Amino acid sequence: MADKVKLGVTFFDDCFGGVCSGCQVLCHGRSGSGKSIFACHFLNQALRDGDTALLLTDGRAGDTITVAESFGMPFSKAAADKQLTLLEYASFMQDQDARANPMLPPQAFMDLQAVIERQSVRRLVFDTVLPWVDIHPVTRIAEHVYSFTHALERLGVTSLLTLTTSVSDPSFTLKNRLEGDCPVAIHLDYSQGAHRVAKVTKYLGDPRALPAPMPFVIVPGTGIVSEAPPALP
Repeated sequence: MADKVKLGVTFFDDCFGGVCSGCQVLCHGRSGSGKSIFACHFLNQALRDGDTALLLTDGRAGDTITVAESFGMPFSKAAADKQLTLLEYASFMQDQDARANPMLPPQAFMDLQAVIERQSVRRLVFDTVLPWVDIHPVTRIAEHVYSFTHALERLGVTSLLTLTTSVSDPSFTLKNRLEGDCPVAIHLDYSQGAHRVAKVTKYLGDPRALPAPMPFVIVPGTGIVSEAPPALP
């Protein structure tokens, strides 16, 4: 049986004991559902475990550090100590606008692999994974996602892939493909801007029934924590 590492979100780790080392975890949901904060917890757990971690973000690396530090996660020190590397997608784009043209050049994965090997990265976050898998036409998605996830598996890193889902047919197809190929999939959702839930939709290798959606809150200074069910009257 493969060794497990903690995901970094307490209520998930208490339920499953973590995730298998070297596997791919899909974290998907609407914009604002908490995916990037979930990713920060995953990276912070790597720091606690003494692992070297890498984040690829479509935002600003400095913004990620600011958010993580607001939850008590020492990203600034980890970056200075070379335990954590934060890369912006723009650095892979060869002067292209990463937001206007999200697809990466063919050489990008080779460049990523070189960074992982050079820095002995053990944990990897794609926040978002879209630039690696946004393939057209839609008929090519299945083959491409399969190749991408298996390439990650060969690298031997434990990976967290975030994806913003929408109601469009291509987005739905992409989400389903990633969910099918990643051993673990977690859907984050919210209602009225406050009531948040994490639903584990896939956990490969665990014979138990998947748990009911787990309510959570995002607490200033702490991050994601389990929300206790309301008391009975």
